[in-house]
Amino acid sequence: QEQSSLVIDALKPGIVLLIKDLNGNHVVQRCLQRLGASECQFIYDAAGSHCVEIATHRHGCCVLQRCIDHATPEQRTNLVKEIAKHAYFLSQDPFGNYVVQYVLDIKLTEASGEVMKRLAGHYAELSAQKFSSNVVEKCLKMTNEELKPCQDQIVQELADYPHILRLLQDPYANYVVQSALSVSSGTLYENLVDQIKPYLTSLRGTPHGKRIMAKINNVK
Repeated sequence: QEQSSLVIDALKPGIVLLIKDLNGNHVVQRCLQRLGASECQFIYDAAGSHCVEIATHRHGCCVLQRCIDHATPEQRTNLVKEIAKHAYFLSQDPFGNYVVQYVLDIKLTEASGEVMKRLAGHYAELSAQKFSSNVVEKCLKMTNEELKPCQDQIVQELADYPHILRLLQDPYANYVVQSALSVSSGTLYENLVDQIKPYLTSLRGTPHGKRIMAKINNVK
Protein backbone atom coordinates (compact mmCIF):
# COMPACT_ATOMS: atom_id res chain seq x y z
CA GLN A 1 0.00 0.00 0.00
CA GLU A 2 2.80 2.40 0.98
CA GLN A 3 4.76 1.52 -2.13
CA SER A 4 1.67 2.13 -4.28
CA SER A 5 1.25 5.56 -2.70
CA LEU A 6 4.89 6.42 -3.45
CA VAL A 7 4.46 5.35 -7.10
CA ILE A 8 1.22 7.32 -7.47
CA ASP A 9 2.71 10.47 -5.89
CA ALA A 10 5.72 10.23 -8.21
CA LEU A 11 3.71 9.70 -11.40
CA LYS A 12 0.72 11.94 -10.79
CA PRO A 13 2.21 15.39 -11.63
CA GLY A 14 3.41 14.33 -15.10
CA ILE A 15 0.88 11.65 -15.92
CA VAL A 16 -0.28 13.12 -19.28
CA LEU A 17 3.33 13.42 -20.50
CA LEU A 18 4.00 9.85 -19.38
CA ILE A 19 0.93 8.55 -21.20
CA LYS A 20 2.27 10.10 -24.43
CA ASP A 21 5.88 9.01 -23.90
CA LEU A 22 7.44 6.16 -25.88
CA ASN A 23 8.57 4.39 -22.68
CA GLY A 24 6.38 6.09 -20.09
CA ASN A 25 3.15 4.82 -21.61
CA HIS A 26 4.22 1.25 -20.72
CA VAL A 27 4.67 2.28 -17.09
CA VAL A 28 1.12 3.68 -17.08
CA GLN A 29 -0.23 0.52 -18.68
CA ARG A 30 1.54 -1.56 -16.02
CA CYS A 31 -0.07 0.59 -13.30
CA LEU A 32 -3.49 -0.15 -14.81
CA GLN A 33 -2.68 -3.88 -14.68
CA ARG A 34 -1.12 -3.98 -11.19
CA LEU A 35 -2.73 -1.27 -9.06
CA GLY A 36 -6.30 -1.39 -7.80
CA ALA A 37 -9.02 0.49 -9.65
CA SER A 38 -9.30 3.18 -6.96
CA GLU A 39 -5.51 3.63 -6.92
CA CYS A 40 -5.61 4.21 -10.69
CA GLN A 41 -8.25 6.93 -10.38
CA PHE A 42 -5.57 9.59 -11.01
CA ILE A 43 -5.00 8.02 -14.47
CA TYR A 44 -8.74 8.07 -15.21
CA ASP A 45 -8.99 11.69 -14.05
CA ALA A 46 -6.20 12.66 -16.45
CA ALA A 47 -7.67 10.57 -19.28
CA GLY A 48 -11.05 12.28 -18.86
CA SER A 49 -9.66 15.82 -18.58
CA HIS A 50 -7.23 15.44 -21.50
CA CYS A 51 -9.26 12.99 -23.56
CA VAL A 52 -8.72 14.56 -27.01
CA GLU A 53 -5.01 15.26 -26.46
CA ILE A 54 -4.42 11.65 -25.37
CA ALA A 55 -6.71 9.95 -27.91
CA THR A 56 -5.05 11.71 -30.85
CA HIS A 57 -1.55 10.63 -29.79
CA ARG A 58 0.25 7.54 -31.13
CA HIS A 59 0.87 6.09 -27.64
CA GLY A 60 -1.99 7.82 -25.86
CA CYS A 61 -4.63 6.09 -27.97
CA CYS A 62 -3.31 2.70 -26.80
CA VAL A 63 -3.32 3.77 -23.14
CA LEU A 64 -6.94 4.97 -23.44
CA GLN A 65 -7.98 1.57 -24.77
CA ARG A 66 -6.24 -0.13 -21.83
CA CYS A 67 -8.00 2.29 -19.46
CA ILE A 68 -11.32 1.05 -20.85
CA ASP A 69 -10.19 -2.57 -20.36
CA HIS A 70 -9.18 -2.23 -16.71
CA ALA A 71 -11.87 0.21 -15.55
CA THR A 72 -14.61 -0.34 -13.00
CA PRO A 73 -18.11 0.05 -14.53
CA GLU A 74 -18.26 3.62 -13.19
CA GLN A 75 -14.79 4.56 -14.47
CA ARG A 76 -15.62 3.03 -17.85
CA THR A 77 -18.95 4.87 -18.14
CA ASN A 78 -17.34 8.23 -17.35
CA LEU A 79 -14.40 7.76 -19.71
CA VAL A 80 -16.46 6.40 -22.58
CA LYS A 81 -18.92 9.28 -22.20
CA GLU A 82 -16.01 11.72 -22.58
CA ILE A 83 -14.70 9.93 -25.68
CA ALA A 84 -18.19 9.80 -27.22
CA LYS A 85 -18.62 13.53 -26.66
CA HIS A 86 -15.66 14.15 -29.02
CA ALA A 87 -16.49 11.35 -31.47
CA TYR A 88 -16.90 13.65 -34.52
CA PHE A 89 -13.39 15.10 -34.17
CA LEU A 90 -11.71 11.88 -33.00
CA SER A 91 -13.21 9.80 -35.84
CA GLN A 92 -11.27 11.88 -38.35
CA ASP A 93 -7.94 11.50 -36.56
CA PRO A 94 -5.33 8.83 -37.51
CA PHE A 95 -5.19 7.63 -33.87
CA GLY A 96 -8.45 8.93 -32.40
CA ASN A 97 -10.52 6.85 -34.80
CA TYR A 98 -9.21 3.66 -33.17
CA VAL A 99 -10.38 4.87 -29.76
CA VAL A 100 -13.89 5.57 -31.11
CA GLN A 101 -13.96 2.15 -32.78
CA TYR A 102 -12.90 0.59 -29.48
CA VAL A 103 -15.82 2.25 -27.73
CA LEU A 104 -18.14 0.75 -30.36
CA ASP A 105 -16.46 -2.66 -29.92
CA ILE A 106 -17.26 -2.89 -26.21
CA LYS A 107 -20.96 -2.85 -27.18
CA LEU A 108 -22.34 -0.56 -24.48
CA THR A 109 -25.63 0.51 -26.07
CA GLU A 110 -25.68 3.94 -24.45
CA ALA A 111 -22.08 4.73 -25.44
CA SER A 112 -22.53 3.52 -29.03
CA GLY A 113 -25.75 5.52 -29.31
CA GLU A 114 -23.96 8.63 -28.04
CA VAL A 115 -21.16 8.19 -30.60
CA MET A 116 -23.70 7.86 -33.40
CA LYS A 117 -25.63 10.87 -32.15
CA ARG A 118 -22.42 12.96 -32.36
CA LEU A 119 -21.73 11.77 -35.91
CA ALA A 120 -25.30 12.29 -37.12
CA GLY A 121 -25.64 14.96 -39.79
CA HIS A 122 -22.06 14.32 -40.98
CA TYR A 123 -22.18 10.73 -42.24
CA ALA A 124 -21.66 11.48 -45.95
CA GLU A 125 -18.71 13.76 -45.23
CA LEU A 126 -17.17 11.25 -42.77
CA SER A 127 -17.65 8.38 -45.24
CA ALA A 128 -15.32 10.04 -47.73
CA GLN A 129 -12.40 10.27 -45.30
CA LYS A 130 -9.88 7.50 -44.72
CA PHE A 131 -10.12 7.20 -40.92
CA SER A 132 -13.71 8.17 -40.23
CA SER A 133 -15.05 5.91 -43.01
CA ASN A 134 -13.97 2.93 -40.86
CA VAL A 135 -15.94 4.33 -37.93
CA VAL A 136 -19.08 4.80 -40.08
CA GLU A 137 -18.76 1.23 -41.40
CA LYS A 138 -18.45 -0.09 -37.85
CA CYS A 139 -21.59 1.84 -36.87
CA LEU A 140 -23.49 0.26 -39.77
CA LYS A 141 -22.36 -3.27 -38.95
CA MET A 142 -23.38 -3.27 -35.29
CA THR A 143 -26.04 -5.85 -34.50
CA ASN A 144 -27.74 -4.22 -31.51
CA GLU A 145 -31.47 -3.83 -32.30
CA GLU A 146 -31.70 -0.75 -30.07
CA LEU A 147 -29.26 1.06 -32.36
CA LYS A 148 -31.33 0.33 -35.50
CA PRO A 149 -32.85 3.86 -35.65
CA CYS A 150 -29.32 5.36 -35.52
CA GLN A 151 -28.18 3.01 -38.30
CA ASP A 152 -31.23 3.82 -40.40
CA GLN A 153 -30.27 7.48 -40.13
CA ILE A 154 -26.85 6.71 -41.65
CA VAL A 155 -28.47 5.03 -44.67
CA GLN A 156 -30.96 7.90 -44.98
CA GLU A 157 -28.20 10.53 -44.91
CA LEU A 158 -26.27 8.70 -47.65
CA ALA A 159 -29.42 8.43 -49.80
CA ASP A 160 -30.23 12.12 -49.25
CA TYR A 161 -26.71 13.33 -50.06
CA PRO A 162 -27.00 15.58 -53.14
CA HIS A 163 -23.63 14.47 -54.55
CA ILE A 164 -24.09 10.72 -54.17
CA LEU A 165 -22.03 10.01 -57.32
CA ARG A 166 -19.04 11.46 -55.45
CA LEU A 167 -19.59 8.91 -52.70
CA LEU A 168 -19.98 6.06 -55.19
CA GLN A 169 -16.67 6.96 -56.85
CA ASP A 170 -14.79 7.71 -53.65
CA PRO A 171 -12.14 5.13 -52.61
CA TYR A 172 -13.48 5.11 -49.02
CA ALA A 173 -17.13 6.12 -49.25
CA ASN A 174 -17.96 3.41 -51.80
CA TYR A 175 -17.28 0.79 -49.11
CA VAL A 176 -19.63 2.60 -46.74
CA VAL A 177 -22.33 2.61 -49.43
CA GLN A 178 -21.77 -1.14 -49.97
CA SER A 179 -22.22 -1.73 -46.23
CA ALA A 180 -25.34 0.45 -46.22
CA LEU A 181 -26.82 -1.65 -49.04
CA SER A 182 -25.96 -4.85 -47.13
CA VAL A 183 -27.54 -3.87 -43.82
CA SER A 184 -30.63 -1.95 -44.99
CA SER A 185 -33.94 -3.37 -46.13
CA GLY A 186 -37.44 -2.37 -47.17
CA THR A 187 -38.20 1.23 -48.10
CA LEU A 188 -34.87 2.46 -46.78
CA TYR A 189 -32.94 0.07 -49.03
CA GLU A 190 -35.16 0.85 -52.04
CA ASN A 191 -34.70 4.58 -51.49
CA LEU A 192 -30.89 4.21 -51.51
CA VAL A 193 -31.00 2.02 -54.62
CA ASP A 194 -33.23 4.58 -56.38
CA GLN A 195 -30.64 7.29 -55.72
CA ILE A 196 -27.81 5.11 -57.07
CA LYS A 197 -29.58 3.80 -60.20
CA PRO A 198 -29.16 6.92 -62.39
CA TYR A 199 -25.37 6.55 -62.07
CA LEU A 200 -25.05 2.83 -62.78
CA THR A 201 -23.86 3.37 -66.37
CA SER A 202 -20.98 5.59 -65.30
CA LEU A 203 -20.07 3.13 -62.53
CA ARG A 204 -20.02 0.08 -64.78
CA GLY A 205 -16.34 0.33 -65.72
CA THR A 206 -14.98 0.89 -62.20
CA PRO A 207 -14.08 -1.76 -59.58
CA HIS A 208 -16.08 0.15 -56.94
CA GLY A 209 -19.03 0.38 -59.29
CA LYS A 210 -19.01 -3.34 -60.04
CA ARG A 211 -19.18 -4.17 -56.34
CA ILE A 212 -22.05 -1.75 -55.79
CA MET A 213 -23.91 -3.15 -58.81
CA ALA A 214 -23.44 -6.68 -57.44
CA LYS A 215 -25.02 -5.57 -54.14
CA ILE A 216 -27.98 -4.05 -56.00
CA ASN A 217 -28.44 -7.09 -58.24
CA ASN A 218 -28.54 -9.33 -55.18
CA VAL A 219 -32.20 -8.48 -54.79
CA LYS A 220 -33.49 -8.73 -51.24
